[in-house]
Amino acid sequence: MNQFVDIHCHILPGVDDGSQTPEETKAMLQKAWDEGIQIMVATPHYHKQRGKNDIELIKKQLLLTRKLAKEVNPKMQICLGMEIYYGEDVPELLKEGRVVSIRKSRYILVEFSPGDEFQYILNAVRKLQMSGHTVIIAHIERYNCLRKDISNVEYLREMGAYLQVNTGSITGSYGRSVKKFLREVLKAHLVQLVGTDAHGSERRTPKMQEAYKEVVKRCGEEYADQIFGQNAKKVLRNEEIDEY
Repeated sequence: MNQFVDIHCHILPGVDDGSQTPEETKAMLQKAWDEGIQIMVATPHYHKQRGKNDIELIKKQLLLTRKLAKEVNPKMQICLGMEIYYGEDVPELLKEGRVVSIRKSRYILVEFSPGDEFQYILNAVRKLQMSGHTVIIAHIERYNCLRKDISNVEYLREMGAYLQVNTGSITGSYGRSVKKFLREVLKAHLVQLVGTDAHGSERRTPKMQEAYKEVVKRCGEEYADQIFGQNAKKVLRNEEIDEY
């Protein structure tokens, strides 16, 4: 595959716990380009502890990041989304424009706490769907209720949620148990999107090539191409993701 899409990264400088300076952002952009990532979705945190910055500041930093990306390579594209920590007020925040979907589409990237109960996640997905949004659950490998029971992952897919995993988790950066869980869900074709969740130029860096090769080896090139790029492009075009 010659064009990866990073659907989840913290590339905007000074808005959350990701990049802190324009210089770090540019270094991250260069590493991403070297990994084969040509399109990045900047997903700053909307979180009670890790970032609740004003949307105007985020848009300002997006313009700066786009300028830096063009310096790395004129073909590089930066789109805007958010990693939204779920709370009961999220539908209203989306309606008010205080938090945003991915590239103004119906797709929203949503995260939960690792220890949240499965029923809580289900109720959240339902509420967001009722407000007219399509939910992408960020880094599913972090949630205890999903790791301990793959049928919970299957149920989320059946109810229309899309599932994203991190490259570092595929390659084993977060331990053998996480890697084993992801092998299982990938083999079952339950994952639709892969992101780097990159936070810096030296920490939590993108491992797109290594993760892609791992998925090709275990699941085949066609499926790998879908979850590392093709599905994300459909999200950016606000199109329906095809089932594998």
